[in-house]
Amino acid sequence: MNNEFPQPGEEIKRLANEIEALRSDMQVSFRKLAQMEKRLRAVFPDLPKKPKQTRAQARQQSTKSEEQLKEDFQRILKAVEESGPQGFDSVIASLPQEDIIALAVELGVGQPKRTSLSKAIDGIRKRVQERRMLGHTRQG
Repeated sequence: MNNEFPQPGEEIKRLANEIEALRSDMQVSFRKLAQMEKRLRAVFPDLPKKPKQTRAQARQQSTKSEEQLKEDFQRILKAVEESGPQGFDSVIASLPQEDIIALAVELGVGQPKRTSLSKAIDGIRKRVQERRMLGHTRQG
């Protein structure tokens, strides 16, 4: 008998593959946009540039304490333990940008005013992988 409904594990794998494919497509699109903008600026050098953010518009600082950031990290570790990479993405998506950057700084993989959101996420992901490889998923 053919089962019309996929098993949860199969569905999770299918969705994870779909997300990765979409992420890859988006990266290709962003590279293509950057190439197009570069060519446009070569033809029209006087084209106005995007206005840069002023210091007041620059990113907000996190209001979380060191302890709260450690709790966020523990939540990420637990989510990865339970759901793998999707767990990481889920918890990261639930955090404000300034808290992600503050967590990266707390973990020693970023600098307060120099770390971009994507670099912060990559750094946190690496710290999670290190902790899992070392087997220290719980604070002791």
